[in-house]
This record gives sequence, C-alpha cells and structure tokens, in this order.
Amino acid sequence: MKQAAIPTLQAEAAAYDKIARANAFRRMMTGAAVAVAAVGIGYGAALFFGRELRLSPNVDTIENHIETDNMTPKETVSESKTERATVPIPEPAPRPEATSPAQAPKPDIVTEDFNKFLTREIDWGGSHWSLVSGHHFSDENDPTWDRAWCYTRRLVNGVDVNVDLANRPSPTDRPQAPSAPLATLTSIGLNDASALELASKCAWLDNRTFSGNEYDTPPGRAEAAQKLVVQDGWDAMGFDLPSMPVWDVSFDQCQTQCEGDNRCLAITYDKKHSACFMKGDASVLVRAPDATVAVKQAVAGKVQYSSLVFYKNTVVVGNSYSSITSTYADCVLACAADVKCMGFDFDSPNKMCSMLDQVDSLSVFKGVASGSKAAGN
Repeated sequence: MKQAAIPTLQAEAAAYDKIARANAFRRMMTGAAVAVAAVGIGYGAALFFGRELRLSPNVDTIENHIETDNMTPKETVSESKTERATVPIPEPAPRPEATSPAQAPKPDIVTEDFNKFLTREIDWGGSHWSLVSGHHFSDENDPTWDRAWCYTRRLVNGVDVNVDLANRPSPTDRPQAPSAPLATLTSIGLNDASALELASKCAWLDNRTFSGNEYDTPPGRAEAAQKLVVQDGWDAMGFDLPSMPVWDVSFDQCQTQCEGDNRCLAITYDKKHSACFMKGDASVLVRAPDATVAVKQAVAGKVQYSSLVFYKNTVVVGNSYSSITSTYADCVLACAADVKCMGFDFDSPNKMCSMLDQVDSLSVFKGVASGSKAAGN
C-alpha cells in the first residue's frame, strides 16, 4: 500500500513545489513593479520640479505685463530677483483711445509756393478774351509777389490751347512780351504785334499798366523768329517775292538769304534746278518730291498739308462748278482751300482755272496742268 502511494506523493510534492515557485516569482515581479513605479514617480517628480524652476524666471515678466494692464497680479512664490536669470521684454506701448476719422489729428501743411490770380474779360479784335494774370509768392505770408505772368486760352480744332502773352520777372523789372512761340500765336490768329497789344490789357495785382513799347522782347525771341522749319518733299504754293527765283544756289544759301530778309517768311527750294523761291507768306503745302519747303515760326502754325496730286498735259474729267481767270498758283490754292473742290484744270494759254466737285477720269490734253485730291480729303 505504501509503495503504491509513492507515485501519488511524488506528484503532490512536485505540484506543491511548482506552486511555491510561482508564488515566489509573483512576489519578485510585484517587488520589481513597485521599484519601477517608484523610480518613475521619482523621475517624474524631478522633471516636474525642474520645469517649475526653469519657468520661474518668467514670473516677473508676466507680472510686469499684468501690471501694465492695471490688473492685480497673482501671488507668486517668493524668490530673490538676484537669483533669477530674467530675459527683459520691452513693455507694450500704451494703446491709443479710439477716435473717429473726423477727430483724427491732421499733419501740419507747409505751403512753399503760393499763387494769386486775376482774370479780366474783354472784347477785342472782334472776339471775347479771358486774360488771366498769375502772381507767385514764396509763402502765404509774403507781402510781395516775386514774379508774374499773363496768359489766355483758346479752343483750336477742339483742343484747348494755353497761350502765354507776357512775363514779369519781378515787380521792378520791365515786363516781357509776347511770350508764346510765333507758331502758337498764329494758331489762334495772333502775331507778335497783336499779341503785344493784347498783353497790354492784362491786369496786375500792383495795378500797373504797360503800353506796347514798354515791353521788352524775351531773350532769344528775335533770333528764333528768323529760324526756318524744314520739310522735305513739299512745296509752298504762291506768295513769291519779286524777282524770284534765285538760280544756281544751294539750299543752305537759300535758307540763309531768307533768314536775313524780314520780308521772307518761307522758301521752296527746287532741288532739280537749284532754284530758290522766297515767299512773303505760306498757307498750303503740296507734295513735290523734287522740292524742299521751309517756313518761319510766324506762319508755321497756319500752313495746311494738301492731298492734291498734280498732272502735266492732262485734263481732269468731271463736273465743273467754277471757272475763273487766275494764275496757276492761285488756282491750286483755291482748290486746296475749298472742301467742295475735288480737282482742278488750269488752261495755261488762257489762264483759266476750272474747279470740279466730281472727278471721273484723266485724259491727255496738251497745255493743261491739273490736279485731283486723294480719296477721303
């Protein structure tokens, strides 16, 4: 019986041994877990308190910010400021009170230039004129202006043109007139003499008046008035001075001769024959490949470019509405100036000019010089 029970006892003993070992292992693991937990708690506490110590220098900065906003600061841990490494932060600027746009302060405006104007309305030369006189002051408190000027404005072909008439360099200097270039004066129907007369009617703040002979000529104006404006490939029709042309001269010689002659306002130079035609006026320019035209400023503003094309020994066939005795140049000018005229025929032997309002064709005809306007003109 006892021998039979031995295997059973051995099995029980082995089971108890395993249970004992398992209990011991659990106790060991529990202890290890407690130890790890203790280490973790200690490390966490160290991190926590270390962070508090690192954050503590910012407490003073936050306090300053709170005090700036007029709020009661929270109590903080008492700590010597000498022991804290603080990073200074600039205090925020005071916030301005909100204001409406109307209440916003405006910057001071310093006036450096100050002008005063007088306007005089007059009827002169069959037209109404507005004469405006400007006076420049150094500042608003200056009792005396330092320079003045007078100008008028005219509408020319839909364009508002400003025309300077006179200039006063100072209250004591002699005034100067006319100020505008001759071409500008011409565009509004004035010349030097009429512009000077108009300038004498300008109003001034010092109430002074000036007659035409009291004005000085602006510097360089006399020289500029004699200079010619050149346009190659065009011819100025008509207005030849007596004894024209001058033969066997260069263009430069022709130009110099006109600039030295007050009667001459324009020239046409015939390049093919080296001939110089000096003219007392100019109004219509026509295309001429062998010619060069030059005009002075006195007439530069009024000349018109015509689209007339010319033919020799050719008659323009069409509807004639006018026939008059004329010179060739006058016939060309008459057709160029008349919007109704679309072409002309000039019978040289009979000095007869016929103008047509309709052009149908061209036909060879000896002794007739003719011309027709390009389409659209």
